[in-house]
Amino acid sequence: MSADLPAFDRPIRILTGPLFAPGVGAKLKIRHTITVLDRQSDSEIAQIAAESEVVASAAFKSAWRLSGARRPGLVHSVGAGIDGIDRASLPAGCKVCNVYGHERGVAEEAFMLILALQRGLFGLDAALRRGDWTLKPALLSELRGRRLLILGFGHIGAELARFGSFFGMEVTALTRYPSPERAEKLGLREFGALADLERHLPEADFVIVAIPHTPDTENLIGEKQLQKMKPTAFIINVGRAAVINEDALYQALRGRRIGGAGLGVWYVYPSGDEKCLPAHLPFQELDNLIMTPHKATQETVDYRIEEIAENIRRFAVGKPLKNVVYTA
Repeated sequence: MSADLPAFDRPIRILTGPLFAPGVGAKLKIRHTITVLDRQSDSEIAQIAAESEVVASAAFKSAWRLSGARRPGLVHSVGAGIDGIDRASLPAGCKVCNVYGHERGVAEEAFMLILALQRGLFGLDAALRRGDWTLKPALLSELRGRRLLILGFGHIGAELARFGSFFGMEVTALTRYPSPERAEKLGLREFGALADLERHLPEADFVIVAIPHTPDTENLIGEKQLQKMKPTAFIINVGRAAVINEDALYQALRGRRIGGAGLGVWYVYPSGDEKCLPAHLPFQELDNLIMTPHKATQETVDYRIEEIAENIRRFAVGKPLKNVVYTA
């Protein structure tokens, strides 16, 4: 099919969320219509999706499937993960794409948590607000020379390794697909498979989880693995909450069996604008934990809008898509 000729003789129909709709619409230079996902019922969304060529969303639920529907032809995740997309519900031939651009923002968040935990930032701030200059311990510690264990070595993992090297840390990365060439390029101390996790945990001062949630990674870190960590070690999760068993993590923190944790991904998420606590257990009561909501940076969203708009344009004119991860 010629790249100069559109695949559709009418405006391409797009269904996406309110965060992405204005930007994607502004970037598209082809005829299009956009319907915004905004509190419609599942049955209403199913009808709209069945009439749309493209759905750009973090989710595609089984309830959104309309029997016999031939559309959408493209479901574009608005992030790197596709765990919210029920692939069995997609019509035959539908392509699923993802998008990155989040690695810098996530790495910054991870090291914000690391530095705050390592230096006891909130405790120091609270003490000085009371006029208390006493440091406990008397001297603070640097990151230089500390051992950093990164679980996952995709876009985020590689950026975390660069940050760790900048701070002078000894960096080890574990991944599903070890590659000595990549390890050498980034100057890692060691590189291995996720199956080696329990061997590396006792040496780590910091563990960063940066892997997706899959059947193989669910509860990868549980009570047994947390017991292998140093009592002074910290665990940071910027991947997916379910990689760390919720109860095991809560009990380890409550019992002070590890130094602390920083969590930017959670076990419970709100529906819409409602308020809710982010876990089934009272993590909010723990003082050796820093909690941050699962938030993207403006730069990440801007990049993703560009990439999603480009992929929609490619789809509309019959060009090969970028980042195809599944075809129904």
